[in-house]
Amino acid sequence: MRAFSQSFVLLITSPRSLDVLSTGFNLSPWALIVRTYLFDDWQFLGFLLTLIVVDTVTGVIRSWQRSQISSRGFSRFFTKVLVYLSLLVLAHVMTSFTIKGKVNVLFQWFDTFVYCVMMAREALSVLENLATMAPELVPKKLIKRLALFSEDPEAALPVIAPEPEPQPAPVPEPEAVEQQLAPTG
Repeated sequence: MRAFSQSFVLLITSPRSLDVLSTGFNLSPWALIVRTYLFDDWQFLGFLLTLIVVDTVTGVIRSWQRSQISSRGFSRFFTKVLVYLSLLVLAHVMTSFTIKGKVNVLFQWFDTFVYCVMMAREALSVLENLATMAPELVPKKLIKRLALFSEDPEAALPVIAPEPEPQPAPVPEPEAVEQQLAPTG
């Protein structure tokens, strides 16, 4: 059985097999529909998925450290992925649609804007997670700037609040000092 599984893995992962699968997928009518109408920037999707995975892992570690792991947090992951997929399709459609066979030029900036916003949001989320997990490793000025981009800046303030400075000892009243110094007799 082991020999079969090794042969199968080698067959599937060999460069020739990957070329055949890639060519077959490119010639598929479904792939043409996806590339034309839904999405075509697969390299960007790889970068975005990398940041989503890093954000999810750091978020789980942060929640575990704070003993706040819940299924609600995991459900937000699926919501985020659904929203991002919708934004990717929206950006592709807005930049790829044609009018009377001519490519539109009005919305050519839209996909770049959407892609950059998604990448920035994920990167900021990773930095927020790291700043919560190990505040000494992330510069305080960077943490304060991150609070400005937080979805709820008021909620982010306890995370970025500076450590309270020690208060000096209260100065005693002059009358109390005189009473302490006065001879008792």
